[in-house]
Amino acid sequence: MNINSEQANHTNGVLKSIPGAVINDIPVFATVAQHYYEKKCQKLAGRNPKKQALRLQMTLEKYCLPSLGEIPMSELKTSDVVRALKPIWEEKPAVAERARLTVFNVCEMARTHGLNHEAPNPARWADNLEYFLPRYSASLQPTSAPSIDYQELPRFLRLLQKFDSNSAKALEMFVLTAARPEEVRTAKWCEFNLDEKLWKIPGWKIKDRREGQDHQIPLADRAVEILQSLPRSESDAVFPGHRGKEFLSQNALNNAIKGVHEADLKNGGPGFFDSETGRVATASGMRRAFRAFAIEEAGVSEYLVKIALSQLDKATANQSPILVQAISKRRLLMDKFAKYVSSRDNLSRK
Repeated sequence: MNINSEQANHTNGVLKSIPGAVINDIPVFATVAQHYYEKKCQKLAGRNPKKQALRLQMTLEKYCLPSLGEIPMSELKTSDVVRALKPIWEEKPAVAERARLTVFNVCEMARTHGLNHEAPNPARWADNLEYFLPRYSASLQPTSAPSIDYQELPRFLRLLQKFDSNSAKALEMFVLTAARPEEVRTAKWCEFNLDEKLWKIPGWKIKDRREGQDHQIPLADRAVEILQSLPRSESDAVFPGHRGKEFLSQNALNNAIKGVHEADLKNGGPGFFDSETGRVATASGMRRAFRAFAIEEAGVSEYLVKIALSQLDKATANQSPILVQAISKRRLLMDKFAKYVSSRDNLSRK
């Protein structure tokens, strides 16, 4: 974990002395946070421990250390935690709650080593932060991610195709396949069969799927055309990231959407806002546009849409792959969708 040079001075020779040792000098929050990060990373498990470690690092560096890093653990108060969390508590409630739990765990680690063990944890919620911050569940509104009307997709793609970038091509691929943003961002060439026009996403990448239960996506001609235009990377990544990173960044697709949105506004257009929330569309939300097209325009069943979006419940997803793929029906749907979003006849229906 990277910490600034001033914080680093506090950590020299202290982290190794915490376990099983009497601490004479009280370390600052950054010192114990560094130790907590290292211990936590040793125990991370699951599909992507590296990603979990990066998220923990970001939480500490972006939301905890800037305001808490220089405070000695014996002097850390509830008011300090409130000051760190308040700017993001309502705007980013899930992130803020994760930051609160991280601060709580760092404080608990300090307490187990005899640091300020008599004082209550300043990041606890009950009888503490609940008096200064709105309840987390109340802050987290169950609204869907911002999308755009599916009738706006042809105009959106026409503008998108003017951007000659890796992220723009990834975004167009995302729209044409209705895959999840993460599935597109981390796609590898070994997953594609261009002769059969199929993309097989490994089951381990998909929620409620097991190893070997791949999700197959029929590729429209335009999707195949995009793939054929891309150079092959040494890492096998279809959309490699910048500066040597294996994949595009997590915000690449959303940033590409914002780029198209801002370009449209600059040219006097209305931009691409969600009609319900008034917010700019996001990649996750735009899958709703595909759902609306499939039901309203193509007239397919809700069940087939769930298959296309890989949103079947766990029990159904665990059935025979032949029963839950419906490739021939979905190929007709994906081809119809690609034809619709690529047609200039649909550029404006309003």
